[in-house]
Amino acid sequence: MKRTKIYTSIILAATLTACGSDSNEGLPTLSEIGVTAGLVNDDSNSTEYLVSAPDLMEGAISAQGEGIEQAGWNFYYPVGNTLFVSGYTDFNVTSYKVNEYDEVAQLNTFVFDSSLNTFGNVDDTTLLATNSYWFEHDDMVMYAADAETGRAISKTNYSIYNDSTGAAGAGTVPWPTALKVRDDNLFIPYLKFDDAGNSTTPDNNTAYVAIFDYPLTANVDGNVVPSKIITDDRTSNIGVHGSTTGLIATDNGDLYGFSAGSVASGHYPASTKPSGILRIANGETEFDVDYFFDIEGQTDGMEIFWFDSIGGNKALARIFTPSAELESTPWSAYGSPVLKLVILDLEAKTITDIEGIPLHTKQITSSIEVMDGKVYVMVNAVSEKNIYQIDVATGTATKGAAVEGTNVRGLFDLYN
Repeated sequence: MKRTKIYTSIILAATLTACGSDSNEGLPTLSEIGVTAGLVNDDSNSTEYLVSAPDLMEGAISAQGEGIEQAGWNFYYPVGNTLFVSGYTDFNVTSYKVNEYDEVAQLNTFVFDSSLNTFGNVDDTTLLATNSYWFEHDDMVMYAADAETGRAISKTNYSIYNDSTGAAGAGTVPWPTALKVRDDNLFIPYLKFDDAGNSTTPDNNTAYVAIFDYPLTANVDGNVVPSKIITDDRTSNIGVHGSTTGLIATDNGDLYGFSAGSVASGHYPASTKPSGILRIANGETEFDVDYFFDIEGQTDGMEIFWFDSIGGNKALARIFTPSAELESTPWSAYGSPVLKLVILDLEAKTITDIEGIPLHTKQITSSIEVMDGKVYVMVNAVSEKNIYQIDVATGTATKGAAVEGTNVRGLFDLYN
């Protein structure tokens, strides 16, 4: 059965307050509609579900009636037509895919040793996932999983800090904010947290990207370490905690990394450098010295909090003003309704406001997809919780379905 409506070809991953019900009366089932949502109860159990949703643009997305229960708190990451759900406290990765009955169903599960916090992919074929440490200096672990089977295919111990580069930084540990493969290289931007477990950022006035040979390859000493670490002192550490798109690729192969740097975005002490975007041009393994997109300078002091590619040279981004009140509390931008959505032209260095979307909060954002020229996001504002449809070409937004809960992790098209 071929599905033709846009909402029937989308997978939703969400965080909602509504809970499952024994009654399915009046609700579509997974087999009837093929749209699922990953939901979490707003209580001590924090149970998440994959459930059906009647429409993205009308009605309400709710957990009432049905659901595939997930274990614990999860990250959601799509690779091709497979959705990987990775537990933050329950250490397993479960994959979902459309089966021969045109239903979204569990594909496979594999276990890992510690929480996976950052994700990436190799084309539409392979998931990459790595753990991160607040204070340990142990080797990190990179997992790879096949998107067709959902099975783990490799597990590699590696280290970002390579003493020969001189870029490690005493007293800090690296926290990856993206895993980006281009050509024969794996690019890993990272934050630098102190190694005492305080989650402070004592070396926050420089951008860092570790570059590895890919597939990951051990050196003559048998260790998997970067071939180089590149730095740039025009802005701060790349990415924010909880984001897996600190570094993104545009259609022409250029890589762009965003830097925030304020206390509100999880950096303490705050960086003295402006919030902005750096570029690594296609085919290069150094920062482009002729490119810097000064977000803070072009917005009278605003800061970029998150972005992701939406085709061409464009990115969808969230920006906010790090006010004195927000700066008085570390991580405050993660829970305060201060974020606004904009479209960035990364080549032209322009910022276009998306009108009609209220200021909102967003702690974790999965990778987004462009579907028929539209992007769908959940907006968690003071007075509303709704899905919004954004037209990439025009930069206009249309308010859609209500969300009966706290958050939507992401929207994923698994049918195309």
